[in-house]
Amino acid sequence: MDDLVLLHAFPLDARMWDVPGALTPSLRGQGEPDLGALASQVLAVLDGRNLDRVVLGGCSMGGYVAMALVRRAPERVKGLVFVDTKHTADAPEAAANRHAMADRVEREGVGEWLVEAMLPNLLGPDASDTARALVRTMILDQRAEDVAWWQRAMAKRPDSADVLEAMDVPSLVLVGEHDKLTPPDVAAKLAVTLRHATSERVENAGHLPPVEQPEDFRLRLERWRKQVGL
Repeated sequence: MDDLVLLHAFPLDARMWDVPGALTPSLRGQGEPDLGALASQVLAVLDGRNLDRVVLGGCSMGGYVAMALVRRAPERVKGLVFVDTKHTADAPEAAANRHAMADRVEREGVGEWLVEAMLPNLLGPDASDTARALVRTMILDQRAEDVAWWQRAMAKRPDSADVLEAMDVPSLVLVGEHDKLTPPDVAAKLAVTLRHATSERVENAGHLPPVEQPEDFRLRLERWRKQVGL
């Protein structure tokens, strides 16, 4: 899967992916908060690996970055994988909440308060102790400046329906059945925006199927790639 690129969710890192052979770059805030800057980072990684066209995937924030990359360089993408993400912009209240968290993390740093704020929304009710421990560790390991930057960048992201509707490539949309942040009905709206979408619900998972159901996630991804010839 050396042509598969997977972008991590907020506020996590590449350890959320248990997909051997996939390229899983770390996303770091730099300069003015804008998801286009993260897309440029990913493109630089592709250039460094001499990867012309890839299957590009992302979970939650990673999906937003994937959409920003498609907006910037659609010719680099031959397939899309969206996991528990959405194509719409934030409503004003959601954007305000992001800015409030960014301000708090700059004042107080990353700590247990952030774990307590995020964990109930990230994992489903049946998540294993292993999954909970991994997500907790990833959250606590993040730099405060990245967490704040990511939130401010996500708060100003545009609606991506226009760029997704123009993409004539196979797409896979996965959503955890218990996802509170981008529930199945939101994933369904994303799927109908894409021209050639396969949409599936992952049982016994919340917002992070690759962490909660890693084997199921890998099998679904492999099966889809075979079906569409990627």
